[in-house]
Amino acid sequence: MNSYRCEWRGPIQAKSGLGTASRGYVRALRRHGVAVSAGGRTGAAPKKQAGSHTVLICHTQPHRVQVEKEKKRYARVILNTVWETTRTPDRWKLNMNRFDAIFVPSRQNREALRSSGVKVPIYIVPHGVNTGEYRPDHPKMQVPGAGGRFVFVSVFGFQHRKNPEGLLRAYWEEFSERDQVLLIIKTNGYSPSENEAWIRSQIRRYKQQLGITKRTAPVLVIGRRLSPEQLKGLYTLGNVFVLPTRGEGVGLPFLEAMASGTPVIATGWGGHMDFLNSGNSFLVNYKLQQPGVSMGSRHAISRRFRSSFANSGQRWAEADLRSLRLQMRTAFENPGLCRRKGIQARQDASKLSWDRSGAMMKRAIELTLRQTKRQGLKRRSPTRP
Repeated sequence: MNSYRCEWRGPIQAKSGLGTASRGYVRALRRHGVAVSAGGRTGAAPKKQAGSHTVLICHTQPHRVQVEKEKKRYARVILNTVWETTRTPDRWKLNMNRFDAIFVPSRQNREALRSSGVKVPIYIVPHGVNTGEYRPDHPKMQVPGAGGRFVFVSVFGFQHRKNPEGLLRAYWEEFSERDQVLLIIKTNGYSPSENEAWIRSQIRRYKQQLGITKRTAPVLVIGRRLSPEQLKGLYTLGNVFVLPTRGEGVGLPFLEAMASGTPVIATGWGGHMDFLNSGNSFLVNYKLQQPGVSMGSRHAISRRFRSSFANSGQRWAEADLRSLRLQMRTAFENPGLCRRKGIQARQDASKLSWDRSGAMMKRAIELTLRQTKRQGLKRRSPTRP
């Protein structure tokens, strides 16, 4: 049994990617013999008395943690976080170097934090995927009109970083009603008013704005919550998963699609490039640019989150639409290639378990405990004459 225990503060109950990650990490740590109590959001009072052998892990953004206050109650205070551009938001910077260590899920995240001036130890602790739940033989979701068509599936929140306008424009310009294809977008807004009807109206207005009057290949928008079984069936319904994202810390839908045996079309930059490659995916060319450029464009149709993504020095990837169109066309015309890439994707995803993530996080926790202790001993040791 370990000589320490952990308290986890994060969105453990949330029905979001962060919630999935919180639950995945906590369960994996427990399977590796770490005693973990899972509290609520950061700032909430702990359920158990903290002590000299308790490590606090905050799965949140750094500016939401009172680090110095928490250090008086816990042996170590660790930040577990994620970011999607080349630099973190300005409001993060004051707190970042107060933590004993920071855990991030990808190399892109580590580079972003170092570029933002982080000096404390940074450990890569990747996300995992449950290949027992997401699997190629899961029954396909029943969708009217999908039969006999090549199905593109995309799963994302309806925000500018996910580049919904790039996906739609490439699809409309590349495929006509004569092509036996279907694009299914599973998405959600970020307020009660951003419901399915609102999202469909934004898409309809964007098509009109582009001056597209001809009949195009069909798009189905699902803006409501799906059950876990329906979501798994949506991945297996797809011949390919497509998302020309501008930036991902990880990209859980990519992992879920891969585990489902569905190959991915994705922008070739971001945290997802730790596990996507030309053998399991179709990669889209890109250029790095400041987020404000596309946010100020007439093509922006979804929530922007400017306060997070329009800070000085930040850049993210802008997918090349010609490259995206080419990869979508290549996938459509080569179903055998899609199947081969899907088989490889499933094999690669099988190596990315949450147990692996838990083992890596446990090791990082113990390195943090030992490293900080050594630093303390060094500071207290007498100076040699």
